[in-house]
Amino acid sequence: MTLSAVRIPELGDAFELLYGPSDDLLGRLADAFRRVARGELNPDNLLVARRDERMIGAVYSQRLPGAIAVIWPPRAVGEDPSVEDALTTGALEQVTGSKVVQTFLPPEEASRAVPLLRAGFQKVTRVIQMRRDAATARSTLTAATQCLALFRYPQCDPAEFLRILTRSHDDSLDCPELHGVRTPVEVLEGYRDCAPDPDQWWLARNKGTAVGVLVLGAPELTFVGVAPEHRGQGFGRALVEAACAAAPALTVTVDVRNTVAVQLYRSVGFEPEQVRDVYLNVLPSSAGARLPDRSPF
Repeated sequence: MTLSAVRIPELGDAFELLYGPSDDLLGRLADAFRRVARGELNPDNLLVARRDERMIGAVYSQRLPGAIAVIWPPRAVGEDPSVEDALTTGALEQVTGSKVVQTFLPPEEASRAVPLLRAGFQKVTRVIQMRRDAATARSTLTAATQCLALFRYPQCDPAEFLRILTRSHDDSLDCPELHGVRTPVEVLEGYRDCAPDPDQWWLARNKGTAVGVLVLGAPELTFVGVAPEHRGQGFGRALVEAACAAAPALTVTVDVRNTVAVQLYRSVGFEPEQVRDVYLNVLPSSAGARLPDRSPF
């Protein structure tokens, strides 16, 4: 058996093996080719296993800015564990240098994660993707909103923004397993990748004191957070309201364990759209990882 990057003429077969079987296989294949055309999927990251020149398995992994990587679980002809494990190993080698590798799977596709679990991944939580429709969303405004002054990133001291961004992650209920795994600068790099317009980043001040940050990667509410010492005063809600005012139609992804945030998003018009289970592998070189000994699910 050999492992190598997919050959362009076999790209369709490799995607079909990787994504199938699925009720929406044609839709997934079309989406994959659109992503390749836009440069979002690099065929060089699609690894295939061959035996006697016949494709017998495929896996996709990709490094992202911010010391993070993503993997789409391997699939082998006949669900051969030895092929799946070889592909997983090869995929992890492709993202050497990343500190954490993650995948998001619909609950009904949990069986796809079995090869990843064998490789040390852990199922840590479930996230909800929520959507706010501008045409039907409720308009809200609280007193806290009036108390905040928002300053765009180019107007801020970058060091202060990074400090408050970092503090806003402390004791967060959104995937706390990642807390301390990456450096603050790496976290910032990750946000720059998914929300590249710095004019859509804001530092929030209350009476001159920096209390939180808001990052929009429209149409996604990429991050909203308040430093722990300023929580419980309505500033989180005020930042969400500010996001809705800046971009009335938004999506947001939130950890199901963060019930306060879920309730907040619902109160301003966000509705659940889909759920995904989160699988993580914090690589050995990462310091500060706080993954549990076993999955809580």
